Amino acid sequence: MTKLFRTALTGLAILLSGAAGAADLRGVALPPAPELPAFYSWTGFYAGLQGGYAWGSNTMRIGTVGGGFAPTRFRAGEDTAFGGAHAGFNYQLGGIVLGLEGDVDALDSRSRFDGLGLSARVSQDWQGSARARLGLAFDRLMVYGAGGVSFTEYERRVFAPGGPSERLTSARTGWNVGAGVNFAFTDHLILGAEYRYTDFGRNGFSSSGAFSGLSGSQELTSHSTRASVAYKF
Repeated sequence: MTKLFRTALTGLAILLSGAAGAADLRGVALPPAPELPAFYSWTGFYAGLQGGYAWGSNTMRIGTVGGGFAPTRFRAGEDTAFGGAHAGFNYQLGGIVLGLEGDVDALDSRSRFDGLGLSARVSQDWQGSARARLGLAFDRLMVYGAGGVSFTEYERRVFAPGGPSERLTSARTGWNVGAGVNFAFTDHLILGAEYRYTDFGRNGFSSSGAFSGLSGSQELTSHSTRASVAYKF
């Protein structure tokens, strides 16, 4: 009986000692938890510069109705370097980034077509676009898809070797689609890389001067890769 009584007293003492220790711990101030790093926000306006290389296909069909030139089809590659500026706005919703962007590029695209009794030169000096973007953000890294409207102007010079020539100009509207990646190197400096496909469809034209009755059509598509640097405000 005495042994049982001693065991009970020992257990009670242990319980009371644990309770007292817990009470003492409640009075000890624990160090504050470290702050988690804030995720980068893509929301805001930005503007920057871009440059790259474009390649594609330029197809032209030229002929006359009841005239002296048989229908002729020309095809040439369109390879050119370009550079320009862009600006846009992003708005982030969780991991989704919605954006609008516009850009303009200067380029030096020159194509030459030579047929039987008739030749042509086509030049393109600038190109612009307005696009919507949908991105997926992983902190400072964002991958995105984009698409929209493209604008340009062509100058065509048609001539007979050693004979008359005529110059024609026309503005064109097309469409583009692409995908890319942006990386926020700092809170304000954004680096980017992108692939883009542009299609201006088929553009018809007709002569009203030196080549009476001359008519034709042109189809131009291009692929491009570009690198960019922008400042986020």
